[in-house]
Amino acid sequence: MSAKSSWWRWAVAALILYVAIWIANGRIAIDAQTIWLRAGEYALWTALALGAIARLWPTLTPYGWRPLAILSGAALSGLEIFLRAGPLDNKMRIDAWMTALIGIAIVAILARVMPATLRRSWFGQEGGTNGPDSRTPR
Repeated sequence: MSAKSSWWRWAVAALILYVAIWIANGRIAIDAQTIWLRAGEYALWTALALGAIARLWPTLTPYGWRPLAILSGAALSGLEIFLRAGPLDNKMRIDAWMTALIGIAIVAILARVMPATLRRSWFGQEGGTNGPDSRTPR
């Protein structure tokens, strides 16, 4: 099975995780003890989203995949945090959003510096070395 045909599995996994994040965070109060959960949740979501994006649009190369994952992660985390009803003040919502963005950024940075064999597997390029990710992007 080609990487291009498996993109939907990664996308469905990312969607399920996003829905789980939305539901779980509705039940967990945002405070100093739980705010860092946002970084972990959205780091995991970004890893799945990057896998889906790389498989769906292999011609974009890592230079396109990472910004697309960062932008979509920023938008979706903002929706989840700012559209949630509740007694949170704006400062705590902004802190939660910035923490989610840290998790997203960490995965985007790791995607750049990790070993090529792991990166090829993650981005669905196991088949050859002449793909768009054959060289380490710097």
